[in-house]
Amino acid sequence: MLAPLVFVISGILKAWHLVISAVPGVSASTAWTASVVLLLITVRTALLPIAYKQLVMGRKTVNLRPEFAAIRLKYARSIDPNAAKYEKWAAQELRKQHGINVWTGLIPPLVQIPVFIGLYRMLRHMAAVGAHGSSHVTERVGLLSGDEVRGFASATFSGVPLPAYPAMPQPQLAELGTSFSDVLSVATPLIFAAAAFTGINMAISVNRLRRTLDHGSRFMRGTYKYLVFMTFFAVSFPLFFGFFGPAPLAIVVYWVCNNLWTMSQNAIITIILEARHPLTPEFKALRDQSRDARRQQRKNRRRNRREARSSRWRAVAGTIRHPRRREELWDAHRTFLAEREAAAKAMTDRQMAQKVKIHQTRQLARLLRTESQGDLPSMDRPTRVNDAWRRTAPLPEPATQEDERIVGKLGKVVVRMVLAKDAQDKKRAETKRAKAAARLKARAAARAAKNAGLDG
Repeated sequence: MLAPLVFVISGILKAWHLVISAVPGVSASTAWTASVVLLLITVRTALLPIAYKQLVMGRKTVNLRPEFAAIRLKYARSIDPNAAKYEKWAAQELRKQHGINVWTGLIPPLVQIPVFIGLYRMLRHMAAVGAHGSSHVTERVGLLSGDEVRGFASATFSGVPLPAYPAMPQPQLAELGTSFSDVLSVATPLIFAAAAFTGINMAISVNRLRRTLDHGSRFMRGTYKYLVFMTFFAVSFPLFFGFFGPAPLAIVVYWVCNNLWTMSQNAIITIILEARHPLTPEFKALRDQSRDARRQQRKNRRRNRREARSSRWRAVAGTIRHPRRREELWDAHRTFLAEREAAAKAMTDRQMAQKVKIHQTRQLARLLRTESQGDLPSMDRPTRVNDAWRRTAPLPEPATQEDERIVGKLGKVVVRMVLAKDAQDKKRAETKRAKAAARLKARAAARAAKNAGLDG
């Protein structure tokens, strides 16, 4: 599965090695080391426009967040039966208008990760085939011939072979012509540099996400917490993998250069973004509003927990002081918890009732639509809905604001139809109750007459 990656990476290395080797006065060892660095430059330079476009689109998406929120709010209260589709289309049209493509952000990692895996696989393979000395290497690795693999296996960085790593067994290090102390002395500063650059890169990413965090989204809050946690893991990974894992020196060199490039690129692009695409006042207001609302929610939860603990401890303390009032104190505590739970349930029920009301209104609006047009049908046509409307007694105009809270393309017509339907249901229920009461009254009269006859 990774064989094609090895062929691609080995081809790039071979091309750069041929170019550098043609320069007079450059040794073969220096040519191979420079090829690893130039491989990084080749990949990152090719991805630089995409990386910049990814960050620019991310900033544009952030600045458009108030408009997306307005679209969601508009269609969440709309009585149009196709409101969900319209909301999706409006969001897509807004992204298309500003040239935002969410798939572009996946291109840099989808290219960099295979390059790193291919380079690691190739270097590990070279270290394995060169374990018995570079003079015995005859096996090809990707597009590199046996002679080129032999030359790479004997290439050094500061006197240490590129395939060597600190955790390599001592006999294999001896076969490569080096020792553990030599490898450790060269790899240690590189590993610490890679960890430091990784930490700085993660800090830049965390700060960028913190400034544009959507506090109202649970997913984004979880992503931010996960990124903060991964910062510590990302800094410790180069240390453990570099000292205790099979990390060839060529990988460490590539790692240091890659993280240095990423750190510089992030810093420069961040400065350019702040100059060309600063955060808009509308987004800052929305961000501050969602952040304050989130803080208020957490404050309310903490207050509720404190009140519950205080109520419980009052019951415990009162029970200790007045054992005879134990049932009374704990009943008061349970009543307090039940009242607070009932208040929360009532608020949830009101929100759910509003959603159900909008859903029912959308169903009524769907009945009023023709199959080919999105406008209201003529009220003069003999349709099932219009017949039901005509049979309904006319209602006065809604007098309360609650009756007029549903707005949309259909306006008060839908409100009147909802009220008419409720009136019909109420009238049918009253008629049913009246008939049941009449039946009960007739049965009671019949029973009384029968009893009177028996007495006579």
